[in-house]
Amino acid sequence: MKTSRGLTIIGGALLMAAAQSGAQSVDKYYFDLDVGAAVPQNTGIRVSPLGNDGNVKYNTGFRGDLNFGYNFTPHFAAELESGVIWNGIHSIRDNTLTGSDSRADLFQFPALANFIYKPMHGAFQPYLGVGVGGEAAFFDSANVPLFGSKFTDTDFTFAYQAKAGFKYEISSSIELGIAYKFLGTSGHNWSDNGVTFKTDGTITHALEATFTWQF
Repeated sequence: MKTSRGLTIIGGALLMAAAQSGAQSVDKYYFDLDVGAAVPQNTGIRVSPLGNDGNVKYNTGFRGDLNFGYNFTPHFAAELESGVIWNGIHSIRDNTLTGSDSRADLFQFPALANFIYKPMHGAFQPYLGVGVGGEAAFFDSANVPLFGSKFTDTDFTFAYQAKAGFKYEISSSIELGIAYKFLGTSGHNWSDNGVTFKTDGTITHALEATFTWQF
């Protein structure tokens, strides 16, 4: 009798463990598509034909990213992320740029390895992440005083990122959510036609809507 009761208890415990294990299972691979607004902080100028001080100020722009991720456990994942960030430049050292007559744009192309922590596993999933990698920063201007009629160059820098957000499970393979991203780089050095332009690293804040497909 005692043996039968013991086997019943053990069997029940094993069934509960199996059910819990099934509840904690996740799809291993996923793709994220993130799109939203990008707002860089003012960037300090180190070397410029306009003067070696002051700031670059930006207009609000756009960020879009594609992530490929792998869930090691329900709580930890790793991602490879690439994307593009575009911002028009409002002014360089208080020289305001005015539309087609005088304009400048900064395009950032980050490539990052992200590490994700998800404290909760369920339909609603908040998460935190950090990432490191590199960035190609493409600076393009036209008719900016002392830069000449055309100034274009690409600079490659170290990049780092922190992000936070949440996802909500719509179906077994689709999640929707919101993400905040903080992206920073090391200093930039652009040159074209004998002109050099150096700045501090860029810091860009982004708020994005996210679409996730798990498989």
